[in-house]
Amino acid sequence: MGPRCRPTAALALALTLVLVAGGAVVSSPGRTPTAAAASRAHSLHCRSGVGTGAPGVTPTEIKVAAISTLTGILAADFGSLVPGIRAYFDMVDAHGGVNGRKIVLAYNLDDAGLSSQFQTDTHTAIDQDHAFAVAVSSYWFTPSYFVSTCTPTYGFNVNGNWAGAPNLYAAGGSVLTLKSITPAVAYLVDKTHSKSVAILAYGVSTSSDLCRTTGNRLRAAGYDVSFTDLRLPAIGANLTPDVQRIQRAGSDFVVSCMTVTGNVALARDIQQYGLHVHQLWFDGADATVVKKYKRLLQGVYFDVQNVPETAARLYPGVYPGLETYLQTMHRYSPGFADNALALDGWESAALLVAGIRAAGPHLTQAAVVAATNRLTAFTAGGLQEPVNWRIGHFVVTRKACSAYEEVKGSAAVPVLGKGKEVFVCFTMSDVRHPKPVPLAPGIPGPHKG
Repeated sequence: MGPRCRPTAALALALTLVLVAGGAVVSSPGRTPTAAAASRAHSLHCRSGVGTGAPGVTPTEIKVAAISTLTGILAADFGSLVPGIRAYFDMVDAHGGVNGRKIVLAYNLDDAGLSSQFQTDTHTAIDQDHAFAVAVSSYWFTPSYFVSTCTPTYGFNVNGNWAGAPNLYAAGGSVLTLKSITPAVAYLVDKTHSKSVAILAYGVSTSSDLCRTTGNRLRAAGYDVSFTDLRLPAIGANLTPDVQRIQRAGSDFVVSCMTVTGNVALARDIQQYGLHVHQLWFDGADATVVKKYKRLLQGVYFDVQNVPETAARLYPGVYPGLETYLQTMHRYSPGFADNALALDGWESAALLVAGIRAAGPHLTQAAVVAATNRLTAFTAGGLQEPVNWRIGHFVVTRKACSAYEEVKGSAAVPVLGKGKEVFVCFTMSDVRHPKPVPLAPGIPGPHKG
């Protein structure tokens, strides 16, 4: 298994690009480093002589910093990483920490959505605060100083620049690839017996790139893509004309690469015009959103890459990692248990702690990097498909897994899995009527591999 494009990252970026500098920023889509790129990498270790110290480490503590957008117009998209980190650290520290040391989020820096402030915060965290590791949730993430200092760095991959360096660990894997989502879309089109697909996206960067790639691959595989609009404004889009065109085109399946605000507006117009169409959203699976808009969302599907939250209630004991996550979040970070970015924070904190444990009591930053890069099936305690960090910095394997959810009543529930298994995996090249492949050992769930 390997990392893939997380649609939520693409959607946050789409909104960001419109908001920053009046839409003047243009970003390239996530690229997939090849196996040749991996072979050119000299090592999964830090450069010789770098990272040999242990800043922020005392006999009783390991001090960590976070840089995220906590204020300003972008805070809603980037501000929720820290609650997940804090909850995981609090859980670990309540059981004595790691080798007698507590893991402390000592520095919580706000870049306010500004590139200049992010650069200032980077040097503050590393040079002034002497943090052992840094968690990042910002569009303005630039990797160069983190890499040159061999600072273990974790967080939200929103713009595809986490790949290639041994010490950068984006939640779910450091490589983004846009094509990985298409087999999962095609499978849902088949399962809903849909005949004609409409595709909607914002006219900025990865939102349109993701949906353009999906539409092109579906079309090449023989699916009828009857309507496409990849130029919607991310703020205040009037979707009524698109819904009317979807109706005239006879589309019965809609793929949306918009944010939750756009998706809710889409659902409202679809209901108003009485369209009987299936909808697949890549944003909006949070329980609070589903409860608030349940009358509009009945039958809406989501594609997620983590064990769906409702699996804990439906299948008690089958996904203990999810149960631990929910219980801990409700205890230490109430209000964020259903937040996708908080989950990225939890997974990031779990990876840092796993690396610290594996490195042993004599800590250095380089030792944690080397130990982390020996982890071959990291699932954050059973929340996600395994990431092999021996290759997770460089390549995407040929398989990708999805957990489908469908809104039924006031919740989004797992569907299309086999029995209590929530994940369905595909070979990324299999697009025409894709067939699920066996779930590999390490995938969370009841199967035996």
